[in-house]
Amino acid sequence: MSAAHPPAWLDELVLDADGPPWLAIGLARVPEVEWLLVDDERPAELAERARLLAERDDEVFAALPGTEAAGTEVLGLVTGWLAARGHDGTPLAGVHPLEAAGRLVQEDLVLMVERDGDFHLDAACLCFPSHWRLADKLGRPTSAVHRPVPGYAEELSARVDRFLARLRPGVVTARRNWSVHPSPALFAPVPPPPSPGADLWLRSERQTLRRLRDSGAVLFTIRVQQTPFASLVHRPDVAGRLAARLRAQPSAFTGYQGLAPLLPEVLSGLEEALGGR
Repeated sequence: MSAAHPPAWLDELVLDADGPPWLAIGLARVPEVEWLLVDDERPAELAERARLLAERDDEVFAALPGTEAAGTEVLGLVTGWLAARGHDGTPLAGVHPLEAAGRLVQEDLVLMVERDGDFHLDAACLCFPSHWRLADKLGRPTSAVHRPVPGYAEELSARVDRFLARLRPGVVTARRNWSVHPSPALFAPVPPPPSPGADLWLRSERQTLRRLRDSGAVLFTIRVQQTPFASLVHRPDVAGRLAARLRAQPSAFTGYQGLAPLLPEVLSGLEEALGGR
């Protein structure tokens, strides 16, 4: 594979190798104009979202009863944001408003509804999951949604709960995470079997959180962006920090990321990128 030009979002990755702690909320306030991302991939990604919603609807969309009002709020926010920036955004009729919104943006949309003293994942349009399945999380509180994450209960659970409780309408916050996938497939609910020699991809989710003014629900957006490892030859600083992080982090994290069987190959690919300086 030829080396692609590295994307600008690489500069937003947090690749600390001096834990613990190994987890951080990492949320920062961003202006409304930066709530969503629209780029040249939009036509292809919206077409893929429409295909998945037509062919695998039960895997990529779910909503518990009572989420329609919050979904309508999300749809209004999405169509208003797109229109203000000159992008087309005519919603599909006859579907849940959250699905209609999810067909217009490159982000996955997750509704967290407050009840029983906690926020629950009560609806989502999740076309591009990174190794998790919506059916496994629907209706569950934040602590249960994140239970598979090593160290979440000890390092982040209480902080996340406090953050969600204090989040005010009108405030948009954003963060990024990262993972390594052996395929550029956007729909990736489960890790594929190890395939030695497969092209590796650095995958990042740009996530935002905002509270809805009328319903009080919290909207969680997830925008997946990817770049082939080959592009890191132009960013040896990122390749070096990623290699250091993977060597330093506990094996539980590597296992959770699905990287345990791929780790030697991943580190080899990063070394190759470092050698391309």
